[in-house]
Amino acid sequence: MPERRRRPAQRAANPEEEPAPAKPAARQPQRPGTAGGAVRFTLAALFVLLVVWVFSGMTRLLADPRDSALLFAEAEASGTPTPEPTPSPVPTITPTPRAYAPFGAQYGYGGEDLIPGAQETEGVLFTPLPTDTPEPTTEPTPEGYATLRKGAQGEDVRRMQQALASLGYLNDTADGSFGANTLAAVTFFQAVNGLTADGIAGQKTLSLLYGGTALPASAAPAMDFLILVNREHMLDANYVPSGLVAIESVLSPDVVKVKYQGTRANKTATEALGRMLQDAIADGVGDWQISSAYRTGRDQQKLVDNSVAAYLRNHSDWSRKQALSATYNTVAPAGASEHQTGLAFDVTVPGVSFAGTPQQKWLHKHCHEYGFVVRFTAEKQKLTGFIAEAWHIRYVGTEAAAIMTKNDWCLEEYVEHMGILQQ
Repeated sequence: MPERRRRPAQRAANPEEEPAPAKPAARQPQRPGTAGGAVRFTLAALFVLLVVWVFSGMTRLLADPRDSALLFAEAEASGTPTPEPTPSPVPTITPTPRAYAPFGAQYGYGGEDLIPGAQETEGVLFTPLPTDTPEPTTEPTPEGYATLRKGAQGEDVRRMQQALASLGYLNDTADGSFGANTLAAVTFFQAVNGLTADGIAGQKTLSLLYGGTALPASAAPAMDFLILVNREHMLDANYVPSGLVAIESVLSPDVVKVKYQGTRANKTATEALGRMLQDAIADGVGDWQISSAYRTGRDQQKLVDNSVAAYLRNHSDWSRKQALSATYNTVAPAGASEHQTGLAFDVTVPGVSFAGTPQQKWLHKHCHEYGFVVRFTAEKQKLTGFIAEAWHIRYVGTEAAAIMTKNDWCLEEYVEHMGILQQ
């Protein structure tokens, strides 16, 4: 009997069966909203599954960009049509794992190994980008080079000479002896390459020389034979001209005596000086001496200091300012001396005051024929700023020397009249 009472209720739960009309009071009442709740639950579950599936797919794409290519490949394998990409008029670079490296490196995500072990696969849409091959460094590890200076001997000097010769700074043989020509080559090398031009080959000089990155001698600016140097147009303290040579290496002692061994000068000017003195000897005027030629800015400052000290010793009542003022009448301040150009020579006669000698007269009459001018004369003192120096000649080239002599111009006047005055 209990089973009969339940049967109508079970049928009533099936919407396709109608309840027995004879027993309406026996129906179980239906809960309002039960069917709608089930539908909503089913939709919610489907939505959650959809979210999970989408999230899973996005995770795969973010984890490895190549997976997006695999998705396309799977779509093609399944026969699912994929839309044709719209052609772009601008070429684009297809990203690869390496393309993400800069971003990853910036934020600490592995740098170039942002996606470790990523391999390019046949059929994958991402193509590798070209990678830069790092340039090999030629800077040698410091070897603790021994400092080399004038007078040094041995294999270290020979190696340095060979390196200088290969760069065009030294025309002499690599004999392992650090002499005047090697000193000139080291100084020239330092000047061209932005080092302190002191002629001493220390760690910086030798490391650059052997490092493979040094500038050759051909990189030096061409010598300007008309360079104007005076108190208004001064040279930098570290200025070193190109083309310096030891005078003894160019001129024979039969032609001229060099008062101080190792004195250097510009090669072109020295060769012109040799031709001039040989012709003077042929004219019966000999016994020539070079008392001074190229001087560094530091050398010039020493001359100034020595002159000031001498004035103070001889004039106990003078101030240093007075001594310096007297010095500058005959000694140029450092940076204001033409000797720093390597183009000026102090030509003298051993043991004799030069003014009034046959040598002085011949020199003043003929020097312009060889490209020289007497730089400081009494007539031009206001323009040059220096008192007359009969022994001081300056190489400017034969063309300029001829014009200056013909017009009685000093160098200050020449560069102004010729429109080449330096600012």
